[in-house]
Amino acid sequence: MASHSCSFINGTQFTDVVIVGNGPSAISLSFLLSGNRPYYNGIPHSNEILTRKLEDIKNGLSIVDQDLEYLSEGLEGRTSNPVALLLDALQHPDADLGADNPSLLDWKKVENVAIPHVVLGKTKPGGSWQRMDGSMQTLSLNSWMELPTVPFREWLAKKKMSTMAANTSNRATIADVKDYYLDFVQQKGLVRNFYDYHTVTSVQKVFQLKSCIDGESGEVEPCCQNVKQNHSYLWEVRGYHLVSGNDDMENGNIIREEFCFVAPCVVLANGTYDIPNKLGVEGENLPNVIHSLSAFEKVIKNNNLSSTSDPILVVGAGLSAADAILMATQKGIPVVHSFRCSANDPSLIFRKLPAVMYPEYHRIHSFMKGKQKCELYKPYAKHKVVEIMEENTVLIQALGSDTITSVNVSYTVIMIGSRSDLSFLPNEGRNLGVVPKWPIDSKHNPFDINVYSYQSNYEPGLYAMGPLVGDNFVRFGIGGALGIVNHMLARQKE
Repeated sequence: MASHSCSFINGTQFTDVVIVGNGPSAISLSFLLSGNRPYYNGIPHSNEILTRKLEDIKNGLSIVDQDLEYLSEGLEGRTSNPVALLLDALQHPDADLGADNPSLLDWKKVENVAIPHVVLGKTKPGGSWQRMDGSMQTLSLNSWMELPTVPFREWLAKKKMSTMAANTSNRATIADVKDYYLDFVQQKGLVRNFYDYHTVTSVQKVFQLKSCIDGESGEVEPCCQNVKQNHSYLWEVRGYHLVSGNDDMENGNIIREEFCFVAPCVVLANGTYDIPNKLGVEGENLPNVIHSLSAFEKVIKNNNLSSTSDPILVVGAGLSAADAILMATQKGIPVVHSFRCSANDPSLIFRKLPAVMYPEYHRIHSFMKGKQKCELYKPYAKHKVVEIMEENTVLIQALGSDTITSVNVSYTVIMIGSRSDLSFLPNEGRNLGVVPKWPIDSKHNPFDINVYSYQSNYEPGLYAMGPLVGDNFVRFGIGGALGIVNHMLARQKE
């Protein structure tokens, strides 16, 4: 770490911003906090109103210094956060229309404007991408996975020349994405701000209190009754870092080191892939029940399944469920698929993906509808799991009916989404969502923020970005960095 990023007093490290999470959203925020600024380069946008607004920008000022509410007014797209739409419109003009237009931004490193910060992540830079199966393809186009100033295709051409001939798809492999994010942090000189393998266990306010001594009794008395109203505060971020002991590296001697950062601003960028959602049925905690693709991948790699095994039961109708089915059928493993909706439900993600780009997902959707037959696959649409029994029998029930079907399975693979681990926040952050007192959920209950600053509407100095605020695509998560830095700079000027 560089000396300017934080200072030390009695083991506590002081800095300006602590970022919890080290995925692409956090990386892009670190990039902007390090003094990198986007400037409009004069290329017109298809949106004439936006073009006129951009042309009115005073010479020498970056997009970070603009009125983001004014610039983003009227923009529409695949997120409800206007600043995310603005930056995406500038980085990837008309991307949702299938265009591959050049960026409207030039990026420059500006000296003496960097804001000291640290990035705390449980893995190497890249966040949850570092825990995914590297051979799978991303859902997004490879250009949509990229961070500012480093076009993904150019990076791939330089780093993987030997495989370019075979890589004809516009979608990247997850292994490429992992390497890309690691390389970006190295290339852009951000390494000094990143603390890898650091797990946060507590984020809380620390009030700056004063006390006075009673002249007669000599007792120390608090200066006021309403501490929260009358005193300023900082954010205290605590956790631990696991490291191997130098004297016993070969035997895996692990040392747990505690850390404590204090800062006026904390940004939550820790995604939504920590805790799998559960059905809440009896038997769900049995050994042969799986709740993540990585765990299912391990079962396959350990040769615990084969074409002669009882089928696996996949539960869910999203992309993770489809990925599990693809993994199984490619290995000749039979699949029983239970999902609560109709196979023709208009809300299914498969209906929103172009068939030319995503043929494997459309094949699974065709299986679900019964239009295409597969000997290894049997669907149970409009069914729910009732009970998972110890002898690897699962009871599923048709919705709206008393009909119960008993299925003999080898594994039950439950793929019904996941949520972020916010156990480090008071009350797990339940007071910070759009729906108070309910758990934070990227789809149904994101953080309640000011959509231009990304600051919590309940806790000044606490920000959230990425999937926590509904920006589930990398290309939109970057917009949060723009909103946050814009607001922090405005606070500095005040």
